[in-house]
Amino acid sequence: MSKRTIPSNERPERAQVLWVTLVLLAAYLPLGGQLALQISAFVGLLFAIRLASLRWPAVLPGTWPLAALTLIGVANAAVTYQGWSGQNAGTALFVSMLALKLMELRRKSDIRLVATLIGFLVVVEFLFDQSPWLVLYLGAVVLGGIALLVDLNGGLGEARRRGAFAVAVRLSLQALPLTLILFLLFPRLSAPLWSLGLDPSKATTGISDSLEPGAISELVLNGELAFRARFDGMPPAADQLYWRGPVLWETDGRRWSVGKDIASTDGPGALLEAARPIDYEVTLEPTDQRWLFALDMPDSVPDGASLSPDHQLIARRVVSAVKRYRVTSALDYRTAPPDPARLAAGLQVPDNVTPRMRRLADDWRSRSETDWEMVQSGLRFFNRESFHYTLMPPRLGANPTDEFLFETRRGFCEHYASSFAVLMRMAGIPSRIVLGYLGGELNRVGGYHMIWQSDAHAWVEVLIDGRGWVRVDPTAAVDPSRVDNSGASRMLGAGPSVRFTLEQADALARFARNMRLFADSLDAAWQDWVLGFSVEDQLALLQRLRLGELREYGLVALMLAALGITLGILVLASIRERKPLDPLQAEYARFCKRLAGIGLDRLPNEGPRDYAGRVVAQRPDLAPTVERFMDLYIPARYGPGDPHDALTALADLLRDFRPRPARRTSTFVGRSR
Repeated sequence: MSKRTIPSNERPERAQVLWVTLVLLAAYLPLGGQLALQISAFVGLLFAIRLASLRWPAVLPGTWPLAALTLIGVANAAVTYQGWSGQNAGTALFVSMLALKLMELRRKSDIRLVATLIGFLVVVEFLFDQSPWLVLYLGAVVLGGIALLVDLNGGLGEARRRGAFAVAVRLSLQALPLTLILFLLFPRLSAPLWSLGLDPSKATTGISDSLEPGAISELVLNGELAFRARFDGMPPAADQLYWRGPVLWETDGRRWSVGKDIASTDGPGALLEAARPIDYEVTLEPTDQRWLFALDMPDSVPDGASLSPDHQLIARRVVSAVKRYRVTSALDYRTAPPDPARLAAGLQVPDNVTPRMRRLADDWRSRSETDWEMVQSGLRFFNRESFHYTLMPPRLGANPTDEFLFETRRGFCEHYASSFAVLMRMAGIPSRIVLGYLGGELNRVGGYHMIWQSDAHAWVEVLIDGRGWVRVDPTAAVDPSRVDNSGASRMLGAGPSVRFTLEQADALARFARNMRLFADSLDAAWQDWVLGFSVEDQLALLQRLRLGELREYGLVALMLAALGITLGILVLASIRERKPLDPLQAEYARFCKRLAGIGLDRLPNEGPRDYAGRVVAQRPDLAPTVERFMDLYIPARYGPGDPHDALTALADLLRDFRPRPARRTSTFVGRSR
């Protein structure tokens, strides 16, 4: 069976092959950091082969090598991700197959297919990242793909490349009104597509529900954003910015956790007294946890959440997408006494308490008349003794509290909080550990605070008669002169009480910081206005249009009406812009199109007579018709007189002019005069 010949007008140009390869490569680059190295290596190999083939066509794999590459690509994705299901595995398989398609760009239709699938790849990338910067970048990629499709359709005449991009930009601008209508009115899911649990195994950084050596240190080294907070009025002082998270009761002497008995009890946390209220809005990054962070102490409950007996806000659903909520907190407060189970848990002492730990607690107790004096004795101990604050403490053994208090004396918030809480319990004062964040960076451009993972902190709450649970931060008791302020730790940040501030005396440092704040402001606006546009926002829009009673049906009706009106306006504008062709030019265009169909395209700078001469030279069998056409067209087009008769003759001539490719035995079927 002979190999099927591809018509010359269907063969892609070398520049078009290079174009689609580069556009696909640009579309893949953001995924390079999301997918495994094995996937990028395989896809990179295919890109290299395709680019090398532009110089050495022989490097392109044949049928069997291509089949082998396909099997390798499928197996590579399956082995890397232990299957083909899940967000990463599915994406890896898709990009591998799309890159394999580059090996067989034999027709223009192949390039059209790849250019179209690049659009789908762009959509997939938003499963991994939804930042405004990625939107701008991928917008440019899509524009390149549209321009390629425009170029493949031809008919641009001179300056093809520039004309293709001009058409692509015009098409994109025409699509903007439709995009805006669909964004505002298309019925939304209750959660973004990328938050539907496509890949539940994906890790999310943030505070966990336990504390042990190294738990917070990993976060302190993490530069990711935890949440933003925008206060309605003046923000509290920096030493009041304790963002409350999980509360830990149970310890085995090394690890702290919530405790099963405590977690199973219900009841709202009550404040007997609440003063200095402050209102604010939190925009929380995904945590894959249920707790919501609020300023110590929360005095209101956002929609879709509850308040635990430990004064912790708990969301009804796991926070798998950016979540906004409003809270009121009381900066001055008095809590209610704990229930018996919590009171007992607050006095639980681990089994690995040593005699010198007990002597220390007994000594504090013997010199204190009240519980609060006992607490102050503990704080003076950390301030007076040779404790050092460092983000790189030495490793601790089986009894970290004893080793830290009497041997290493080097650590950060998790070491100070856990050892202080144990000593308080040994002295008979109920205590518990609170995990959360301390402080936050004020973004003056956006007017909000940015709380980073590096602001993660742990502090202690002790139960004092008449005052309820009182916050105590033993980390803040360390003498600032004993803070490790050198080397790598100086660049990492720490608990705000001993926070290191980067020196920003020079103009370059201030400029860099301001640019970072400006970039975060843009990102926050993107989160609020685009990613945060929810079902509730859509219904509020309907309410403002007095269509609120229609709810989802109103959205659909309004969307269809707006789309219809917009499309009608665009079509009418397009009709008005279209200039009717001169009848003679229209016949000449038909003539050129018939010849272009067999690979004899007219060159942009080629006049009718030169074009006819070239066609006759390449296809002498077409000479009678071509010469007859020119004998009629040129005098009518450029000479004096009425072209009516010539138009009729040209129409009759073209009616049966169906030239065929050169290899066919018959090249002309029709009649000539």
